[in-house]
Amino acid sequence: MSDASGSASPTPPPRKKAAKTGQPPAKKSRPSLPSASSSSSRPPLVPARSSSSSATPGGSTPIPGQAGGAKEPGFPFLVDRRDSDGNRPGDADFDPRTLRIPSAWWGKFTNFEKQYFEIKQNNMDTILMFQKGKFYEMFLEDAYTVHRELDLKLTDRGRMPMVGVPEASFDLFATKLLALGYKVGRVDQMETAVAKGMRDKSSGDIVRRELRHVMTSATQIDGLEDDLATYCIAIVEEIGEDEEGREIVSFGICSLDAATSDFGLSHWVDDQQRSQLETLLLSLRVKEVIHKKGQLSKDTLRLLRNCTSADCRITMLREGKEWLSREETEDELVNLFGGDEAQIPEAIVAMQDKEIVMSSMAGMFAYLNQLSLLKDLTSSKNFSLLEHRRTASGRPMHLDANTLSHLCVLQNEDGSDAGTLHRLLNRCVTPAGKRLFKHWLTHPLCDVDAIKARQDAVDDLLGNAEFEDCFATLKKLPDFERLLPKVYSGKIKPGDFTRLLTAFKKLMPIVNDLKHASADFKSALVRELLNSVPDVASLASELDDSFIANEDGSFQPREDVDEAYDTAQAHIDEVEGDLESELRSYRKLLKLGAEKKGGCNWKHRGTNEIYQIEVPVKTKVPNDWQVMSSTTATTGYYSPTVRALVLKLKEARETRLAALKEFHAGLFDRFNENASSYLAAVRALAEIDCLQSLGLASYAMGEPTCRPELVECDTALVDFEELRHPCIAGSTDFIANDIKMGGDSAEVILLTGGNMAGKSTTARTTATGVILAQLGCRVPAKSARISPADRVCTRMGANDQIFKNSSTFMVEMLEASRIVKDCTPRSLVIMDELGRGTSTFDGHAIAHAVLHHLIARTRCLCFFLTHYLQLAYDFQGYPRCANKHMAVVVDDENRQVVFTYRLVDGVAESSYGTQVAHLAGVPESICDRANDISREFAEDTKKHQQQRTTSALPMATLSDFAYLFGLGQSKGESRAAVETMDVEPRQVASRLEVIRAQIQRVAQKCEGEDGGDIIMEDAAAAAGPSSSPTCT
Repeated sequence: MSDASGSASPTPPPRKKAAKTGQPPAKKSRPSLPSASSSSSRPPLVPARSSSSSATPGGSTPIPGQAGGAKEPGFPFLVDRRDSDGNRPGDADFDPRTLRIPSAWWGKFTNFEKQYFEIKQNNMDTILMFQKGKFYEMFLEDAYTVHRELDLKLTDRGRMPMVGVPEASFDLFATKLLALGYKVGRVDQMETAVAKGMRDKSSGDIVRRELRHVMTSATQIDGLEDDLATYCIAIVEEIGEDEEGREIVSFGICSLDAATSDFGLSHWVDDQQRSQLETLLLSLRVKEVIHKKGQLSKDTLRLLRNCTSADCRITMLREGKEWLSREETEDELVNLFGGDEAQIPEAIVAMQDKEIVMSSMAGMFAYLNQLSLLKDLTSSKNFSLLEHRRTASGRPMHLDANTLSHLCVLQNEDGSDAGTLHRLLNRCVTPAGKRLFKHWLTHPLCDVDAIKARQDAVDDLLGNAEFEDCFATLKKLPDFERLLPKVYSGKIKPGDFTRLLTAFKKLMPIVNDLKHASADFKSALVRELLNSVPDVASLASELDDSFIANEDGSFQPREDVDEAYDTAQAHIDEVEGDLESELRSYRKLLKLGAEKKGGCNWKHRGTNEIYQIEVPVKTKVPNDWQVMSSTTATTGYYSPTVRALVLKLKEARETRLAALKEFHAGLFDRFNENASSYLAAVRALAEIDCLQSLGLASYAMGEPTCRPELVECDTALVDFEELRHPCIAGSTDFIANDIKMGGDSAEVILLTGGNMAGKSTTARTTATGVILAQLGCRVPAKSARISPADRVCTRMGANDQIFKNSSTFMVEMLEASRIVKDCTPRSLVIMDELGRGTSTFDGHAIAHAVLHHLIARTRCLCFFLTHYLQLAYDFQGYPRCANKHMAVVVDDENRQVVFTYRLVDGVAESSYGTQVAHLAGVPESICDRANDISREFAEDTKKHQQQRTTSALPMATLSDFAYLFGLGQSKGESRAAVETMDVEPRQVASRLEVIRAQIQRVAQKCEGEDGGDIIMEDAAAAAGPSSSPTCT
């Protein structure tokens, strides 16, 4: 397979036949040689994540290009493998991406082998696909890997075993390898054999080839399986301490969606559990994480490994060698955007004083440089701040990772999207709309005006068949957001460019139809979005008029548009005319006609051996004619004149190709002059698509649905009548419930009830209803009235998190701590069975204290679900806490329980655990014994309550007395004490209100005239001996 001439490699016959399914071709045996790891047999490569910079399938197994069972007798440096610094596999500093090739070998290589190893020596962790004519070929260990993984034919060719695929199938096979976890490099021919001959007449040289780019699953641009974005993120961590010696964790992030060239920059201070980082990993669908070697803490690395998908790559870069310094980053910015600061994207300028963010961007730039993608992906200058994306319509509702998981917003417990809000609501038809809607779903609005604007749009779109049918035609158009960056970088295929222009020309008639269909809309938002779409059809037509498109997708300039192209074409026409003259003269010379059989005609064999003079076999030709090909009936010749003319023709065609490339580049530049207009059109339609999706989802929920009434106030309010869960709203079996929290009702619902009675479902349904309302969607309820919540926080389920070194109870406490610290009076909280991970007494005490804090200090809306029935009695009578339970019907005789799933007032009589155990099939004898023990516990508890020797006031109220007495220990300085203790006056007033209500309730139960004195004595005792009696 010599490439000295630069011509295309001959096509091996086996390449034309695909292996039959289920019948793989017999593989040639290869003698096994000891690998660098001294393994006598090579284990199969299985995709797995890696913490090294060469994250490749196989983990510790040999990587592509490394000898490991492969027979490489011609290249011993592949067997005794060393990296560029001389380290062997297994050494601490071994770099699996590089290869040391002894200097003596460079003189022993053939021309192609030298070219191959010049590229391969720095990409040993990558499967390189070399373009050779109309094929892409893989060699050596890459060939063995592809042969094994994809069952493609392996051709042994001396020292360079090879597997090849057709040029047209590159994307298909590259996508398959990426899905298996490999990195794939594309090495393209930068010239044809003719161009090489024009450049250098030396027969020993070969065509130039360059590594165009390296792809990973996170930086894949073509062949993507779905429309949703996948991200590569570079992360930098900074750990410090505050004044009290507590750990402070900060993160700088640079994210990239390579398919749309969308960069995001962000910086935040996180808690010790890295909850914001966890939320980011869950919401962005991260496919690759880049970090500096040794820079991340163990806790962060553990989180990265366990909060990303199994196919997420963890890539490590070395500081100094691979991670750019601040100075190198600034130099790179100059190279990319020029020395003028005005050309640097605003997001980068805004973050220049954030060293941690600039460092993350430096890592991203360094990595993209390794992949030869940096200039292509940054050419669109599409940089933004992640915080600004979230605040486009005011500060959004905060949904952390726990909430997204517990409420099944993006994915369910098995990792799929079945039964999730995303599956239910995302009915967008455009790829850009689908990506935008996911962002909407994870960032619901808090601004009342913005929510109402969406509601107005949904009202108009709801059930509007004309608008829906018209908008559905956009589904046939390509993914504009993913094609536009290719134009910016100049790497778009001609066929894709003509398809893009054609789509933009089709866009405006659709927009005009949408304007007509929405003429009677009351929604200002829809009209504004439609009116904001620029006339991209006119812009596209201006470009379209300058070229002629061919059926195969290619295009060339119209006549008189490009002088260089016209000149080259004229030269081609001249040479082709000379060839036709020669053919006519040869027909006269040989006395042959133009018949297809028995005549004298041209014969083209491929793209290289063209214009052969084909004549019948027995025809006598001049002696200086050279035989080029033959069949049983004909022979093809080159005369000296034709050979010279063919060479001129090839050179003229090469000149025309160069002129065509220049014309394409100029056309792309003209297109990019209006890039902002094209992008504005795409984003406006994406937003309309999201609104249309909300309308379709609202319609699909069935009846009753309602438009929530929005109330602006400082505290949260929720009032749903006959609320159902949206994912099963259409089911007639679902029991709807009325939910009232805040306003004239209690902010906290202390919810008790039996196992399987529906407590968690009721709480989840309420939170989901709030999210729907703040998205601007209809809610499956008879009526709804809310004030926007600033966050929804959940603490649900009982599980340990081994990857966080946390037990079940520790997880409970971490989640509870986060909620207590972060929530405000405008938050909605779900606390499910807090305290069950420890002993009964400790769990009850913690649940009591947390609930008291939420009622008296935070004053947020809260569903507090518990099996601690005593907790309900402790807080009975609190004006901001309502006892409710899920009603059940119990048949004690048959030990059967019927769940009504109705939310009713009062405290549940029992958790009905023994009845549920019976339903689960626990043996009868065990259930009987458990029932007896439960009855004994209940009787003992009742006797203990009747023999009360402690205060008549609940412990929570005594705690409030102690708190307020503490504020008033210095007579006349209560206000100063409040200010010193950083306590808001409203909190004091809140506790006084609670205490007053408790005193009135308990005093009525006390017998005798001294009942009130007993209560005050209890309160004074709780406050301590130093309390002033006058404070009572």
